[in-house]
Amino acid sequence: MFTGKIVRFNKDRGFGFINNGEEDIFFFADSILNREDFYIEKGLGVTFEIAPGYKGPQAVNINIKKEESAE
Repeated sequence: MFTGKIVRFNKDRGFGFINNGEEDIFFFADSILNREDFYIEKGLGVTFEIAPGYKGPQAVNINIKKEESAE
């Protein structure tokens, strides 16, 4: 399992990129498992797995991290 942040997302086309600290990795919005609960936007922290895609590696089984409130 890898961690990273969404660095780009095209809402109209349904894809974007996640940076894991080393490189940008392509993803489809359909690969986000808990997307009903969140608006997909730049800067969201995620955990994900990497699988071979048509043009190279892509992120799959993506979970958007829930931000913990600082109290």
